[in-house]
Amino acid sequence: MYEREAGGAEDFAAAAGQVYDKLHAHLAPLVGASGVEALIARSMKVTHSEFPFLEVPIREGSTKLRECLRAQEPAVAAESATALFGTFFALIARFIGDRLTTQALRSAWPTIEETAPRTQTNE
Repeated sequence: MYEREAGGAEDFAAAAGQVYDKLHAHLAPLVGASGVEALIARSMKVTHSEFPFLEVPIREGSTKLRECLRAQEPAVAAESATALFGTFFALIARFIGDRLTTQALRSAWPTIEETAPRTQTNE
């Protein structure tokens, strides 16, 4: 997620809701709906000290997350959503592994590129 010149908290809230929904749809078959919700809850707990407003009842999912982010300044909405999902990606990768995480993310976002640093070899 990134800040756009014309973007407001509503835009970031909508984008975060879409990300949440896609993650849930594509990862629930791997770890179960409860597993996805537990990882989101843990991600909120980890980011809570920096973004205390991220206390969203998980059962209310993306709707409540959108409401929570709409109430923030645009920059805070973007930063908190980025921190939340960054933490989520790190947790899911530790849980199911990098390869399976990458496969799941690519099924949700086919144009996603790997951002992990690659080592160069001298030939």
